[in-house]
Amino acid sequence: MKSRWLGAIGLILVLGVGLVAVSCKKKSNPAGPGGAADVTIGIIGNNGSNSYFPSPDTVRVGQTVAWHNADGTTHTATANGIGQFDTNNIGSGGTSAAIQMNTTGSFPYHCKIHGLSMAGTLVVRP
Repeated sequence: MKSRWLGAIGLILVLGVGLVAVSCKKKSNPAGPGGAADVTIGIIGNNGSNSYFPSPDTVRVGQTVAWHNADGTTHTATANGIGQFDTNNIGSGGTSAAIQMNTTGSFPYHCKIHGLSMAGTLVVRP
């Protein structure tokens, strides 16, 4: 009889610890403002094709991309095609919201502030 009680108490303790472990499991951040992107592209300034690094960069369909501004002035990453993506202004030291890439292809982009001389390319693969 005593061993049954000890077995039951042991089972309850094991189940309780398991429930605590499951409820404390860390949740991942969603993509978007404040969330982590799958890929982060850097911005280093208005130096032509070297302004975004790496460029070109490659992601897979469904992954998210953000741009981090390591320069002292504001920049954007804006697709050359209408409506594809636009980070809007990214201040010095800031990171854009993550943008999910849902279409395969090669997407040239530029800084709206500094024009087409500040350009990069994002390649999205299946």
